[in-house]
Amino acid sequence: MNEEKRPKFPDKYHLSRKESVYLLKKNIVELVYNAGKFEGLNTTLLQTGEIIKYNRANNVAVDDVLTVVNLKRGFEMLLNDLQEPLIETSKRINRIVAAEDALFPGEIRNGGVEVSTIQGRYVPALLTEDEVKNQYDKIMNQEISDTEKALRLFLFISKNQIFWNGNVGTALLIANKIMFSNGLGLLSIPENVFMKFNELLSKYCNSNLLVNESNIISFLYEQCIFGINYLKIIQHTI
Repeated sequence: MNEEKRPKFPDKYHLSRKESVYLLKKNIVELVYNAGKFEGLNTTLLQTGEIIKYNRANNVAVDDVLTVVNLKRGFEMLLNDLQEPLIETSKRINRIVAAEDALFPGEIRNGGVEVSTIQGRYVPALLTEDEVKNQYDKIMNQEISDTEKALRLFLFISKNQIFWNGNVGTALLIANKIMFSNGLGLLSIPENVFMKFNELLSKYCNSNLLVNESNIISFLYEQCIFGINYLKIIQHTI
């Protein structure tokens, strides 16, 4: 791929550690709720908040409670600033996110799978753990912004389904690991653009056209990154 033809996606935010922690804690309910859509979560935003606060909610299935609790644990793990290779953090996150659904949570997939997309069945390539590590390194060593690295890693995991289950949730959390650690804001797919994201992801997975890659990265960059914006208040002296 010609680097010069890539759109440029500079970092949107430059937050302090304190600001990043505030942003994460203040938005944990919505972060978990939005991420849960990829794991088949059936709770409302209010029920999600109740589970996060009390570990339970009325009229909510046990599986949904576990999904919320596990995603909360995944987001809270970002606060720990783990000093380890990203592939190891990805495994750690997947062990949490896919704990209830995957036969081998936290293990790189070594068998074939099929994924349902808007455009039909999609069969991702089978990658060895070394190939996954090499792709991680390739993305992280590119001369692009850290924000774009996070988005590209998110798409790599989502498209290639490197784990047995919980791939998009894991991808979202590992992208947020990069963003949180560097004060870049956070990545979340809001409910009002969820269908559009699925449409773009389907096109991206089922085609190698660069326009589909560019379209979904632009969408994520413009619609799905949020941070802290300060309004400058000018006081006029009378």
